[in-house]
Amino acid sequence: MADYQLLSQDEQDDTIVSSLLAQERDHFCHTTNLQRFEEMLKTLPEGAWRTRITQLRDDTKARLAEVDSILKALKAQLPPAERLAAAKKRLTTK
Repeated sequence: MADYQLLSQDEQDDTIVSSLLAQERDHFCHTTNLQRFEEMLKTLPEGAWRTRITQLRDDTKARLAEVDSILKALKAQLPPAERLAAAKKRLTTK
């Protein structure tokens, strides 16, 4: 790990925890979009709009796979439990 001169351990932990929160939000948004697209495709007639929603569904599935990969790698970087809890607390009190 780098020897940061100005970036404190708390700031490093907060950055990782903030990143995790952002990725979880991204995952949530893509998941709800995917559910919506799947539901729409049940009733949409053939045509340009159905084609567009099909493409959005396929793109969203691909993006979810990317976010899952990022989340897996990011979780391996989380600080130990005690520091994680402290970072979560700082994040929620900002």
